Amino acid sequence: MRMNFISGPAVIRVLVALAAIVARTSVAQEFPSLSGDMTAGDGEVWSGGVASGTIAGPSLADEYLTPIPADDHFGAAYPGGACGSCNGNGSGADGIRGFYNRCGCDTQLFPWFTGPGNCDNWCVGPHWNVEVDGMFIRRDDAPWSDVAGLTDVVDQFDYGPGARIFATGYNYSNYGLQIGYEGVNDFHSTAVTATEDITYQSTLNSIEVNVLRRRESPIKFFAGGRYIDIDEDYIETTFATGDSEGTLVENRLIGFQVGALRDAWQLNRWVTIEPLANVGVYFNDFKREDVDFTGSVLTTDKNEFSEIAFLGEAGVTSVLRINACLALRGGYQVMAFDGVSNALQTSLVANGGFAPDTLIYHGARFGIEYQR
Repeated sequence: MRMNFISGPAVIRVLVALAAIVARTSVAQEFPSLSGDMTAGDGEVWSGGVASGTIAGPSLADEYLTPIPADDHFGAAYPGGACGSCNGNGSGADGIRGFYNRCGCDTQLFPWFTGPGNCDNWCVGPHWNVEVDGMFIRRDDAPWSDVAGLTDVVDQFDYGPGARIFATGYNYSNYGLQIGYEGVNDFHSTAVTATEDITYQSTLNSIEVNVLRRRESPIKFFAGGRYIDIDEDYIETTFATGDSEGTLVENRLIGFQVGALRDAWQLNRWVTIEPLANVGVYFNDFKREDVDFTGSVLTTDKNEFSEIAFLGEAGVTSVLRINACLALRGGYQVMAFDGVSNALQTSLVANGGFAPDTLIYHGARFGIEYQR
């Protein structure tokens, strides 16, 4: 004898109830949003750790990206649904880790973040903050008074153009890895004596990797390693013969730095002030090369030294936020080195010696910032 445990009308009632639950859930779907924090969080854009939620209903439909519909080959789920075939069906297939889902779905897979607003709202991995600045940095004046027989300084070191690029990624536990570059490769100074034309060139390049933690406090501490290269060429050319001689130096600094920054100090809804300071100690693998080009014969003499160097750096940046993703930046910074060498004074040291010096760089920077 066959028995029907569930009747047709009962099934219909269950399905109707489930549909009502799903409808209510989709209307009240909560999307964490950094833009909500930014509007109501007293300017501490990154400090909260977990962004507050906003209710995504019909009035907020334009605030979120519309997912790409699924097809036979590449799929993306609609809001509220499972992630179809995107990223190996969420299982890590095809060598893609399933929890980094970029289908456009709202399933909160680990680690779960959304971007700060209508620029970038989908399932993503770490939050990113990218800063790209143009720099106008001035180097210490060349000590031309140390050169005997100088008749005129044609051009002193002025502001050199450069670039500063920093990218910081925060993971789900709010630890951040920061990679940064800054450099200026166009410092020039020239002078003349009664018999010679003298050219003096200098460059500065720096790469650093730091670790920092996003905390409730607006002051963030960081630590990391840094490599700095300061190259200088000092060349004297004789008017009568065209023969030249000079000294080339390379300061190669490898070391460790610690510092602190305040990443969002609000003046009003749109403008924040962000100070920064760090100090570091470095091993300077210094190289000196004396060159002599007489006629068609080139002779060189190379010497290397080890020196302990120090760097102190401070800056302040004003940030004008255009929207939750994009901002304009402008600031000023100072870098003070000790235990490095400049080519002019090193050339005056006999027998390939080393002349430690203090160098100061300072100037303005202007650029853009993007965060998601």
